[in-house]
Formats: sequence, structure tokens, C-alpha cells
Amino acid sequence: MAEYLAKQLVASALVLFLVMTATFFLVKMAPGQLSILADPTMDPAVVASVEKRFGLDRPPFEQYLRWVSRMSQGDLGTSLVYGRPVLAMVTERLPATLLLGLVALSITVLIGIPAGIIAARWPNSMVDQALSFVGIVGLATPNFWLGILLIILFSVKLGWLPGSGMQTIGQPFSLLDRASYLVLPAIVLATSTTAEIMRYTRSSWLEVMNQDYVRTARSKGLAEPRVHLKHVFKNALIPVLTILGLALPRLVGGSAIVESLFSWPGIGSMAVNAAVSRDATVILGTTLFVSAGVIASNLLIDVLYGVVDPRIRYD
Repeated sequence: MAEYLAKQLVASALVLFLVMTATFFLVKMAPGQLSILADPTMDPAVVASVEKRFGLDRPPFEQYLRWVSRMSQGDLGTSLVYGRPVLAMVTERLPATLLLGLVALSITVLIGIPAGIIAARWPNSMVDQALSFVGIVGLATPNFWLGILLIILFSVKLGWLPGSGMQTIGQPFSLLDRASYLVLPAIVLATSTTAEIMRYTRSSWLEVMNQDYVRTARSKGLAEPRVHLKHVFKNALIPVLTILGLALPRLVGGSAIVESLFSWPGIGSMAVNAAVSRDATVILGTTLFVSAGVIASNLLIDVLYGVVDPRIRYD
């Protein structure tokens, strides 16, 4: 196990390095320039001074080597637009994104898995067909479109829930106030993932139901609820575990549109603003955190497989 983890850690570090390298050169090759230098009337001397200050006048490969050197020392650089350390900006906004992602993941687990089990418990029934239809709609609905509809309905028309921000300005913090701001963005963020988990759970449950050991359990006279609980539940959720393990980093990484739409102050909206303003250091900083989260989740899932399924051994 220790040898396997060591190999996986080395491979994960290599993957992270390659992802960051590719991101660096993609950002450098993208058209446009830093937003603070985009004014065509700006004095060329001022432009040259700013580029020299941030090292933008140097060849891309030299910039890359300097960036790698800083990264190896834990320095993510300084925002080219705001002049603040990128690490401070990311850690400041990361809790808001994690909160949104965890709430969305909770919705996914509490709705997606039970719905998938219900659909598999009565296959081809009206309930199964209705849930399958809802799942297809959830997968096919764009987040931004659903978000706009919910804002118009529940915030503008009905006035039940706030449509932007994280808390009411001028009021002391309260859980109820924070929860009211979380409802709409969390639902939008969780919709497609919930539909995906539901479909995976249904498919996995039906597959396990057709296994020989399940038929044997039934032939021994075990009650149907006991068959499902003891023989089906654990084995059916093993493949679902992979999807759930990747769900949180995917929700965090995919929250850019939702956070921008609802003005949620997380790293997703910060990444969008950085992309618009061509703030390369912030783009690289957010990419590093999201990529590291995805890779760490993959590694964690590999380890949990051995816990959930004793048949899996890491030799």
C-alpha cells in the first residue's frame, strides 16, 4: 500500500506540473493584453514601464522559468490588476466556494442516490420513467439558463429569495440569512450532478441485482429489504463512489458560471474576472488549487476503494 501511494503521489505531482505548464503557455498564447494596458491612448512609456515591472517584456520561456522558480518556493505571485498576493486572494475566497460546493454536494447525495435506488427498485415503472425523464432534463439544462429562470421567478417575481451576493449588507451574520443566499446557487450547481448520480446509481443497482450472489440470497428465502440492504447496497455504490469523489472538485471547479451569475464571492467568479482582465497570475493560482483538488480526490478514491471493496488489493 505504501509503495502504491508513493507511486501515485509522484504521478500526481507530474500531472499537476504538466497541467500548470500547459495552462501557463495557453494563457500566454491567448490574444489580448492585460486590461490595465488595454487603453489605446495610454502613453507607450507607461505601458513599457508596467510590462517591465511585471516581467511581461521578457520572452515567454524566460517568464515560465521565473514562474516555476517562484512556484517551487510557494510564491504564487502578485495579481497584475489588484496588486495583491494571489495566495491571499485565493484563500480569502476559497471558503465561499467550498461552502457552495459542499451544500451542492449534499443536495446531490440526499436526492440523487435515493432517487436512483427508487428508480432501480421498480424498473420500467411510471416512477422509473418519471425519474429518468427528470434526470435527462437535469443533464441537458444549462446552468446559466436555469439560474436566470430561478432568479426571475424566486427573486424578481416572488421576492422569496435573494438573487445575488452572499449575505445582506448592513446586517449581522446569521445562519438563516446565509442559507437564503445559498439556496438558488446551490440548486443550480447541483442540478446536473444530481441527475448524473441518479442515473449512475440506478444503472449500478440494476447491474448488481442481476448478480448470482443476489439470486442465491433470494433463493435462501431472505426478505427483499434484507437482500437490498445487505447484498446490493454496498456493492452498487462502489462505482458511484468514484463519481461522488470527483463531484466536489468538479463542483468547485465548475462553479465559475454559477458564482458569476449570482455574484457569489468565490474563486470561480474571481477566475472569470481574471480571465476577462487577462490577469495571468490569478488564472494560474486558481487553476493550481482546482487541479490539486481534483488530483487529490482521485487519489483518495483509489484508497477508499480498498476500504469499500475488500477484494481490491494494492500490491
